[in-house]
Amino acid sequence: MTYSIKIQTKYNLIIIHATKTKTMNQIFIMSRRRLAVIAGRGGGGDITGLTQTDGSFFCSIILSPKHRFGLQFRPKFTITADLNSKYVLDSIHSYFGCGKVTINTKNYTAEYEVVKLEDLKKNIIPHFKDYPVFCAKLHAFNLFSEIVYFYFYLFSLCNKEKRTIEGRRVLLKMGLSMNATTNRTEDRIDLLFSLLDVKDEISKFLIPNTITSKDTPVTSDNISGIIDGDGSLFIYFQKDGSIKTGFNITSDRLSRPLLEKIQKELKGIGSINEGTKNDLVFTVSGLHQITDVLIPFIDSNPLFSERSLHYDKFKTVSLLLRNEQPLTLEKKLQIVELAYNMNKEGKHRRLNKTEYIELLYSLEKT
Repeated sequence: MTYSIKIQTKYNLIIIHATKTKTMNQIFIMSRRRLAVIAGRGGGGDITGLTQTDGSFFCSIILSPKHRFGLQFRPKFTITADLNSKYVLDSIHSYFGCGKVTINTKNYTAEYEVVKLEDLKKNIIPHFKDYPVFCAKLHAFNLFSEIVYFYFYLFSLCNKEKRTIEGRRVLLKMGLSMNATTNRTEDRIDLLFSLLDVKDEISKFLIPNTITSKDTPVTSDNISGIIDGDGSLFIYFQKDGSIKTGFNITSDRLSRPLLEKIQKELKGIGSINEGTKNDLVFTVSGLHQITDVLIPFIDSNPLFSERSLHYDKFKTVSLLLRNEQPLTLEKKLQIVELAYNMNKEGKHRRLNKTEYIELLYSLEKT
């Protein structure tokens, strides 16, 4: 059964749909958190944290015979979220007062995007000057800012005679240098340079990321936003019948200074190790580290996305594991009922929920 809740606020009318997977109480909790972001109470740091993980500063470089020298440059800022967390992007939309939120039903995602130069210049860039991102993302933002200002003043406000090939070369080099990971092939990049008559290899060298340390402070709001974006809250159901909880944040290799700062802010708990996909993973697996440090931190810095519902179950199970050892079969069954299908409906588990319950009963008999 699906319910609809209408909440009239001073900001706008919120219509929230509740399904059987979300209780009415959970939906009201979501709406209160959403309003906190719209009202701007501490929303800036959270938005930066979410951008650090799920945001992008990007410049599309489009082949276009209609444009001078055959290239169109289109800077764009985006934040992507699961469709269940679209209300967070709606809040960010309200916070900035520009852009739009779109839905991709095929990928079950939503995206907030801003493409108008005026909006990027007056709303997006000033925010990230006040609430900066970190490491490689900061490198991308710095180039993004230069592209927006360069393009806005030279190509929007001035006459066509000042739209020179030298200016296009500057834009091209900055656009190609923003992100280390790209879908552009070497042949595509060579084609883009050739359109601007760039032939020597030295002129094709991109602008390197020289940000090797983290000079700006990492706030609790930043960390909360990062957890909302790339944090994972796990409940492990082992084949021997034991149950454990764990937490991690995955990031690119260039963001080690950021992960180290997060670890420091969380009182030094956990460890940072290389992942399996050329990345870094900050992991917390100690039960007392989770219950004594991580849970109090998240309680003080609430999550906004659908991950907040996962956190409620994660917290409940972690506290049960701390307070009621050894777990009785009854308690294990309660945990299975609560959390076995917590992430992605449990589709990555080797046993389905019924099979694991049968396993617990068989272990109890031995």
